[in-house]
Amino acid sequence: MKIPSYQMEIEDIFLFLEQKKYHSICITSSNPREGVTSIAQAITERHLLAGYRTLLVDLNFQNPSLIPLTELINKSNIDQHLDSYLTYDAHNKVGLLGTSLMNNKAHIIELRQPHNLKLKIAAWLLEFDKIIIDASPLSQSTLHNIPAHTVASCCDGTILIVLSGQTQQNEIKDAIEKLTAYNAHLIGLVFNDKLQPHIKDEICREIIRCTFLPETITTKLIHFIQHNRFLSILV
Repeated sequence: MKIPSYQMEIEDIFLFLEQKKYHSICITSSNPREGVTSIAQAITERHLLAGYRTLLVDLNFQNPSLIPLTELINKSNIDQHLDSYLTYDAHNKVGLLGTSLMNNKAHIIELRQPHNLKLKIAAWLLEFDKIIIDASPLSQSTLHNIPAHTVASCCDGTILIVLSGQTQQNEIKDAIEKLTAYNAHLIGLVFNDKLQPHIKDEICREIIRCTFLPETITTKLIHFIQHNRFLSILV
């Protein structure tokens, strides 16, 4: 799912990060498929639009989101040591450069040590203004990835993504406790309401299902609901 970088919620996150002057941000969640990648890419794009040299780092090795440039370019015309990665959304014609370490197992083992990961982030910050890290879920700590709490402890701030209507309260509590135990700076929670449509949309959907209503009445009702200020209030 592509989240536009100009969306109001993304703008609010961007302005908050600007105010706090964070340079390295870890984005993670309690469980897989809660929207971490979509939000990480949107925040990266927003920083790029603001003129920052921004690096998107994919450290979610179990569900990677970045495509190697070697898959898009004729291999005979490229440097075999090229390690840049690209995420591309064909519908929105958006491409973002980033990096991943998933093909180098030695680097993964090395960066599982917080000291080494901090040095790596510091090296990236010599070339980039902002580092956005798409981390693995906190519930997936295996030998084949870099634990999210380790990544979080090495960044200036951490954003925890919560999928509304699916993530359990105890899972959120456990995630916060784990981040706190590893001295990660949790700067906020972002609730992904993908599975909880706005009440206006639900009402309009039910109106459309009322096939016995004349089309003119249906159109007027939907227009009224969509432009009703009371129903536009976020709860």
